[in-house]
Amino acid sequence: MTHVQKCTARALLSTCCLLMLVLHACATSSNPPPPQHVQAHATHGGTWIDDLYEDPTSLIPFASPQASAAIVDQTLYAPLFYGDANGVLHPGLATGLPTVANGGISADLKSWTFHLRPGLTWNDGQPEDARDVDFTWRLVTNPAFMAATTVGLNLITSADVSPDHLAITFHLKQAFEPFLAVWADGQAAPLPAHQFSRIAPDAILKSSENLDPSVTSGPFMMQESKPGDHYTVVRNPHYYQASQGYPYLERIVFRVVPNQNTILLDLQSASIDSAWFLDVTKTLAYEQLSSYTLSSNPKSTDFEAIFFNFRNPILGKYPELRQAMAMAIDHQGLIVAARRGQATPLCTDHSVALVPGYQPDAPCPRFDVQAASALLEQHGWIKGPDGVRAKGGARLEFKYSTTSNKEWRNADELLVQQDFQAIGIKIDIQNYPYSPIS
Repeated sequence: MTHVQKCTARALLSTCCLLMLVLHACATSSNPPPPQHVQAHATHGGTWIDDLYEDPTSLIPFASPQASAAIVDQTLYAPLFYGDANGVLHPGLATGLPTVANGGISADLKSWTFHLRPGLTWNDGQPEDARDVDFTWRLVTNPAFMAATTVGLNLITSADVSPDHLAITFHLKQAFEPFLAVWADGQAAPLPAHQFSRIAPDAILKSSENLDPSVTSGPFMMQESKPGDHYTVVRNPHYYQASQGYPYLERIVFRVVPNQNTILLDLQSASIDSAWFLDVTKTLAYEQLSSYTLSSNPKSTDFEAIFFNFRNPILGKYPELRQAMAMAIDHQGLIVAARRGQATPLCTDHSVALVPGYQPDAPCPRFDVQAASALLEQHGWIKGPDGVRAKGGARLEFKYSTTSNKEWRNADELLVQQDFQAIGIKIDIQNYPYSPIS
């Protein structure tokens, strides 16, 4: 997320993240990318070619926050629950959605019982059951594992596995209504206990399993892992829906293409079938691609935001400063200029797909440059000869950072820099390569 150095949990500006999907027909070639031609429709048993904008840092659930990792994880791991395009949860490995009404959730929202389908197996033929789920939360909450997130899982005080290993009941130290979402989709799927219990928690993400997982449960399994180049996944015969003819494709090739210009060329030459997380500044070029469908999901759970570093002695001390900065940002200007209209205002840190949590009537900060400047004046922040405000030796100059080489975020930064300059705040832009640790 775009932020003013280091993150806090309080968002002042956010817009729906432009997570775009470009779809095309399935390529029938079984060779690694790129294919020379594509057919008019996805072919049963064919090959699909996808351009990934970022190389995943991990292909183990709970280990990476990246969208690219999530995309590949969706093919490799079957989750307990999965969300559809509208953000609605459905049972995956679980037999159904637990509710208070059906007894799966206690009235105080502190006990949650998941029932798993019988006969589940990993791609190596070993059984998959509630013991794997129990192993997963214990591993992910182990600090040595270095999970990308432990939200929700860190509330678990204990878990009981049924004698038949087909159910698990979690006991939480406090009510947590979105606990099902913690286990939703491939990036939060159960891990194989028989595989990872043999590896020290602090060694798992350093092992070959990190980007070349050998034991998976999803519709596909890894055939070839070439970090920085491509990942090829092929149909998993042990997938729990294999008897129903799934997955439809034989294989998917994820090509790592960290250059948006190259992705556009691949689309223009029709050498790929899909690409995600595209550069909004190229929207007009995408719209001219007759062989593809361009789409964005307004109900995505993702969003872009700016965060303040409350450890900064100035930002943390003066609430009027934070209020003035929020008022100085032209939300609509960001949407029109930086996002080419491909975003909507979001005034909470919960997108429309996150229910409960999303608050449709949450007020956005009022855009008013004059009022923002007046607020700073009233509190003694006076402009110097260079136009930058200061008070008591404290100068309003801050570092503003996001991930490098993302054109749309760079455009956000430049516009916000101009907005802040208008009220006497200097912003120094310094971006960094993506790192799961930062």
